[in-house]
Amino acid sequence: MPRSHGTRRKSRSVLTKDNIVRGLSYLLIDYKVGDKIIVDIDPREHATIPHRRFQGKIGIVKAVGRRTLKVAITIGNKQKILQTRLNHIRPLMA
Repeated sequence: MPRSHGTRRKSRSVLTKDNIVRGLSYLLIDYKVGDKIIVDIDPREHATIPHRRFQGKIGIVKAVGRRTLKVAITIGNKQKILQTRLNHIRPLMA
């Protein structure tokens, strides 16, 4: 059988949430440019889902759109820009 090398390969445990009640509270948070966030993938919505390598990473908001955010994440020496919806991120409470 041929092996699949898709973007969700070996991600069953990462993209599974244990009965998390995630209401509309993520829509009530106002993000501003420069805020720090944590990428927390919500497996219920597949639109604009980040790659699983970004799960749990800390990023900085670079641009705020109507429905999406552009987030800069540094991995190694490279800076990656993610465009994702609000339910795939949460604010960093530091």
